[in-house]
Amino acid sequence: MEQRVDVFCHILPRRYDEARWRRSKNGEFVDYSPSHLKYTRKKEIPQQNYQALADLEARFRILDEFENYRQVLTVVAPPIEVIDPDDSEDLAKIANDELAELVQKYPHYFAGAVASLPLNKPDAALREAERAIRDLKLGGVQLFSNVLGKPLDLPEFRPIFRMMAEYDLPILLHPARSRKHPDYLTESHSKYLVWQVFGWPYESTAAMARIVFGGILEEYPNLKIIVHHTGAMVSFFQGRIAAMYSLFEPLWVEERGGPLKRPVVEYFRSFYADTATFTAASIQCAADFFGVDHVVFGTDAPMDLEGGRFSIRESTAAIEHSSLAAEEKEKIFYKNFQRLFRSASA
Repeated sequence: MEQRVDVFCHILPRRYDEARWRRSKNGEFVDYSPSHLKYTRKKEIPQQNYQALADLEARFRILDEFENYRQVLTVVAPPIEVIDPDDSEDLAKIANDELAELVQKYPHYFAGAVASLPLNKPDAALREAERAIRDLKLGGVQLFSNVLGKPLDLPEFRPIFRMMAEYDLPILLHPARSRKHPDYLTESHSKYLVWQVFGWPYESTAAMARIVFGGILEEYPNLKIIVHHTGAMVSFFQGRIAAMYSLFEPLWVEERGGPLKRPVVEYFRSFYADTATFTAASIQCAADFFGVDHVVFGTDAPMDLEGGRFSIRESTAAIEHSSLAAEEKEKIFYKNFQRLFRSASA
């Protein structure tokens, strides 16, 4: 079987997990975390996904079921600055050191890892990104869709984008939204998992729009930003994006203080998408919009009831059952990873 590298899956390194529970006030970050966390931590509902997040042996048993399969590691949500804003820099170092150790120790399972950053402290985030890439040999960085409510296109975050453009390494964009973010202004919190199931793709889409209209892709056209959950809402709404931003162009041009150099939809095509929506139709839609060269195999493992088995199996099947040509599927499974992360080992 051909090689497959899963570029967007999650892990909870042991020392980092211990540190975040020790430093957080009453575990408040749980409200920003995948919804099962507060139960699995208390052992009320034992789930394989939590075991595979935190227990390497449990993870390896699952990975051994899939031939020629390896992962690129990202630390699971929430963002580090949500856990301990005051000491986010030290937490990031703990996480990144542990990721680097895992990749070095288990190359058979892990093709690489990307760094977590203390983004509430932009100068510290820049230093940690430099250390993680230069010294730890990590293959990129993970950014969340907002930084304690701040949009990513603010000037204070621009140096991170510049650095990643200079290194020619990818940014993995993950959504961040809390259950305390209500879906209706008359309520105090989100119900029925709307904040996560539907709110997270919206968060990623909003961040993409701010990156576009904030001029980040205009300033750094070679940026590689891989958006979780198959590019969020963008590929499905491509027609609406083109139509609405053309219709209302005078409004957004006035708001940003000038036009963009290219049509809006072309900037949205500059993003990359993973395959973590598990259907052939969604992957085909993403490939049609972003282009096959901008679609990478990424499953969101182990965030399912089977500890990653479902995500890996269904993402693989979705690609294989799509109408893409064999060489296009090979790009998604492995070759696009080689190209995007190539300078990580240079």
